[in-house]
Amino acid sequence: MRNVRRKAIIGALVSVFFLWLALRKVEYGDLWLTLKSAHWVYLIPNLILVIGVMYIRAWRWRLILRPVGDVPYKRVFSSTMIGFMANNVLPARLGEIARAVSLGIKTGLSRSALLATIIVERVYDSLTLLIFLWLVFAFSRISDLTEVERISYLGWVFLAANMFLIGLLALLQYRNAGFVRVVTRMTRPFSKRIQTTASEIIEKFARGLRIHHNWKTTLGVISSSLLLWFIMGISNYFVFLALGFDHLPWEASFVVLVVVSLMISIPSTAGYVGVFHWATQISLQVYGLKESQGLAVAIVLHAAQYIPITLLGFYFLRREHLRLSTVGETGDADKTDAQQQS
Repeated sequence: MRNVRRKAIIGALVSVFFLWLALRKVEYGDLWLTLKSAHWVYLIPNLILVIGVMYIRAWRWRLILRPVGDVPYKRVFSSTMIGFMANNVLPARLGEIARAVSLGIKTGLSRSALLATIIVERVYDSLTLLIFLWLVFAFSRISDLTEVERISYLGWVFLAANMFLIGLLALLQYRNAGFVRVVTRMTRPFSKRIQTTASEIIEKFARGLRIHHNWKTTLGVISSSLLLWFIMGISNYFVFLALGFDHLPWEASFVVLVVVSLMISIPSTAGYVGVFHWATQISLQVYGLKESQGLAVAIVLHAAQYIPITLLGFYFLRREHLRLSTVGETGDADKTDAQQQS
C-alpha cells in the first residue's frame, strides 16, 4: 500500500506539471469559443468506435489467454471493461491488476499468469503504435519538421524499452529454470513454503507468456492489434470534425493516437489528466493548431473516451458482484496465488 501511495503522489506531481505545460499559453476565450461552436453530433460515431474497440480488445485478450485457460468471451469482456475503468479512477495504473484480479476471482486462474498476458498485450500495443507512427512519418508531408523529429525520437526510446522488455520476457519463458533458481536463492532466508510459492508464481507467470507456441493465435493477436488501433485512429478524426477542424489530414488523428498512447505510459493521475492533454496539444501543433485549439481537442477527446468506458466499467463491476476496493488491491497477483498454495 505504501508503494501505491508513493506512485500516486509521483503521478499527481507529473500530472500537475504536464497540466501546467498544457495551460500556460492557452487563450481561454479562444478555448471557450471552440468548445461552444462544436458540432456534437460527430461524437456519436466516435463513441460507437471507442466502445467497439473494447470488444476487439477482449477478443484479442482471449486469444492471449489460451495458454492459461479457455475463458468465455463474456467473462473476458467484463474484466476488460473493469480494468480500463479502474485505470480511469485508480492511481498507479492499478487497472492492469484489476483486470487480472477480476478475471482470476471469476475463473480461479492464476493472477500471476493473467498479469503476464496483460504485459504481452501491452508489448503488442506498443509495437503496433510504433508501426503506425513510422508509417505516418514515412508518407507524411510534415516529416521534415523539428517537432516530428522529437516525436520520432520518442518512438525510438519506446522501441528500445520494448526490445528490452521482450528480451526479458523471452528469458523468463525459455530460461525459466534459471529464474526459478535465482528466486530460490533469494528466498532461502524464508520458510520452505514461501520458497515453493515464489517458484510456483514464477512458473505460472511464464505460462502466461506462451502465446507464441501457436502461430494462428499469434497471427490473430497481430491482426486484431492492427485493427483496434486503426479504428482508434479513425475515431479521433470525428473529434476533429466536431470541433470544426476538418482541414486536418487523416494522418493527424494517428499522430495524436500514437503520441498520446505512448505518453500515458508514464506515471500520472488516474485518467492520465495533464499528460493526455499536453500530448494531444503538441501533436496538433505540428499541424498548425494553436495551444487553445489543441487543448479543446484534448478535452473533448479525453471526455469521449473517459466517460463511456468508466460508466460501462462500473456497470460490469456491479454486474459481476465485485467491489473496486477488491479488484484494485495492489499485490493481488502474487498474494492471491500465495494464498491458493497455503
